[in-house]
Amino acid sequence: MDRIYRYVGVVHVHTTFSDGEGTIEEVIAAARGTGLDFLVITDHNDLRAKGHEGWHGGTLVLAGEEVTRPSGNHMLALGISEFISPDLTPQGGIEAAKAQGGRVFLAHPFYQGSALIDDPPLPWRDWEVCGFDGIEVWNLTADLHQVLGERPPARPPRDVLALATPNRAALRKWDELLARGRVVGLGGSDAHAERIPRWNGTTILPYEKAFRALRIHLLLRESLNGHLRHARDLVLEAISSGNFLVAFDHLYGGEEVLASVVQGEELFLPGESLPGKSKASVLRVDLPVTAGIRLIHRGREFLRRKGRNISVRLDLPGPYRLEIYLGDRPWVLVNPFYFGDHGSTDVTDV
Repeated sequence: MDRIYRYVGVVHVHTTFSDGEGTIEEVIAAARGTGLDFLVITDHNDLRAKGHEGWHGGTLVLAGEEVTRPSGNHMLALGISEFISPDLTPQGGIEAAKAQGGRVFLAHPFYQGSALIDDPPLPWRDWEVCGFDGIEVWNLTADLHQVLGERPPARPPRDVLALATPNRAALRKWDELLARGRVVGLGGSDAHAERIPRWNGTTILPYEKAFRALRIHLLLRESLNGHLRHARDLVLEAISSGNFLVAFDHLYGGEEVLASVVQGEELFLPGESLPGKSKASVLRVDLPVTAGIRLIHRGREFLRRKGRNISVRLDLPGPYRLEIYLGDRPWVLVNPFYFGDHGSTDVTDV
C-alpha cells in the first residue's frame, strides 16, 4: 500500500498587518517554536504576508487573505497572488479567488458575535453562492469567544480551552451541504492573540497556545521538499481536497490518529472518492487512546463505538465522515470519504 506522510499545521492566522497582536516575525517564531510544519496566514483584506512566504527553518509559511465585510460573509482565500476586494459580492469574491487558482473557505459561518470582546454577529449570510471548497466547521477563536460571550465571567477561566468546542450549527450545515456534493470541513485557528479589556488586557489565547490547541493533520502521498512551489501546491491541494484531520491537540495529540478506507490493496484517504463495489470497502480507524467514534453517513449517525480500533464495511453510496470524542469532548473531525453510486443498504462491522 501507499506510504502516507503526515504534516501538522495551522490555518487562519492574523498579524499586525490587520488586527492581530503579533508582528509577522513574532507569529512565524511562534509557529516554529510549536513545531508546526506549515502555517497559513490570512490577514483581513491584506496580502502583505505574501512577502514572507517560504521556508522558515522547518516551517513552511504561506499567506492568503480573509476577505472581510462589515456584517459577515467573511471568506478565506488561499493560494492567491492578488488582493481580493471586500467590495465584491460574496459570489464575486469566490470567482475572483478561483480565477487566480485560489481555494475558498467560508469563515466562521455561524458566528453570532461575543459580548466578551464587543464583537457583532459575523456569520456567512449568502448561502446561494457556489464554487467554494469548504467551510470552517471549527473556528477555535470565534467559537470560543461566542461561548464565553454568552455569559462573560468576571475573570478569565483557569483553563479557557476547557470551553473550546466546534460550532454545532456549522456541523449541521456541513452535512446539509454534503448532501449536494463535495465540501471540505476546515479547522481554523483565527489566532489574533487579542487582549481582553474587561479582563485587564489578559491575552487568553497567545499564538503559542492557539498553535498547540487546534491543528490540521495533513495526510499526503509524497513528502514536502525544499522547493517552495512544489511544497505550497501539495499543502494547498491537500487542504482543498480534505486530505486531513482536524484535531484538538490540546486534549491529546492527533499525530497517531489514522482513518482510511481499504479496497483490496488500495488505500483511500479522507477527502478521496472510492469507486463502487468492485471490491469490499473497509473503513479502518486506528487511535492512540480509547475514544468514542461516530460514523456519520448523509448526516445521520450510522455507527457509534468506543475503542482504539474499528473496521467497518461500507456498502451505502454517499459521504461518510467521522467524529471522535475523548469522554464527551470533541477531539478529531475527519473529512468525508466519498463512496461510489452503487451499494446495498447495510453498514456492517468486519
